[in-house]
Parts: sequence; structure tokens; C-alpha cells
Amino acid sequence: MTREELQETYAKLSMQELLEIIDKKFDYTELAVSVAFHEIARRNITEKEIMDYKLGQIEKVVGLIKQNIFNDLNLFQKNFFFFIWVPLFNLPMRQNFLEDGDILKLKQANYYSLFGFVSFILAGMISGIYDVSILTTIAILVLSFLPAYACDEFFNRQRQIKSLQLIFGRNKLQEAQEEHGLISIDGSNESVAQSSERTSE
Repeated sequence: MTREELQETYAKLSMQELLEIIDKKFDYTELAVSVAFHEIARRNITEKEIMDYKLGQIEKVVGLIKQNIFNDLNLFQKNFFFFIWVPLFNLPMRQNFLEDGDILKLKQANYYSLFGFVSFILAGMISGIYDVSILTTIAILVLSFLPAYACDEFFNRQRQIKSLQLIFGRNKLQEAQEEHGLISIDGSNESVAQSSERTSE
């Protein structure tokens, strides 16, 4: 796109959208970032608009952390996916997790379904080899839930924490709220202020 086309397009964007372009400047061309700077300067951005954007970015990070670390399956749901592992019966619930962005819940659902399927096969094999009763087979299957529950923390939550640490670089996860958006926005804010001064001159 030409500068003129970008200017026409960016003139229709909200201040939040323009600030997001500056914040993620490495995802855009140098021309696009330059046009965004000039559009922000033209509108005389206020400190309140910058703070609103920063707070919005922090809320996004908090939401991401909750969905990836804290919002896990409850005990009933874990049992449901473990014992009702057939995709035909649990697919609607998985779809809801996917649509809501509940990544941890989706991973846990897949994990418990796989563990439940393997446990079902092993319980059946033990029952066939040792000719145990149906009640014993059911007991084996039920007890198989315990190691699955115990390993859930390592296979799901801890892996999600590591994934988020990679997303936010080397910083600790608890520092993500403070560091995400603030550094880049502060740098952008300085540049925006300089652009505003040049414009006013």
C-alpha cells in the first residue's frame, strides 16, 4: 500500500488500534509504523489514552495467564473425560473450551481422555489374562485415575507455565503483567511525544 492509502486507512482506526501498531511495530513495515506515528501525533494523544491502552494490555495478559494456568478442569470434569473418553460424547465440551480460549482445560481434556483410553485397554487386558471379576476390573480402572490426577500438574499446568515464559522471554511469569506492553509503549510514547513536538513546530 502507498503512504496515501495507509493514511486513509489509519485515519479510520481508533487510538487503541494505532497504539497497538506502535506497540507491535516489528510486525509492521517501517512505512506503516511511520504513518501510525504521524496519525497519533495529528490527534494529539493524551496521557489518559496511553494509560488506558497499557491497562488494556495488562488485562489481556492477566486473562491469558488465567486461561493457561489457573482455569483448569474441576474434579467432575476430570473424571468425565477420564471415564467418558469416547470423542463422540465429549467433543461438544472440548469445542466450548476451544471457542472460549481455555487452552489449559483443552489440554487437560485431551490428557484425561488419552489416559482413560489407555487405562481401559490395560484393565481389559489384565481382566483377560488373569481372569479377574468385573468388579476387580472396574476397581483397576477407577484406581488408574489416581496416577493420572497426580501427573496432571506436571503434564499440563507446568508445561503451560513454561510456554508462557517463552512467550514473555526470560522474565519470570509473575513479572509479565508489569513488563508486557509497558516497556515498548513507554518507548513508543517518547517517540510519539517527539513526533507531536515536531508536528506542533
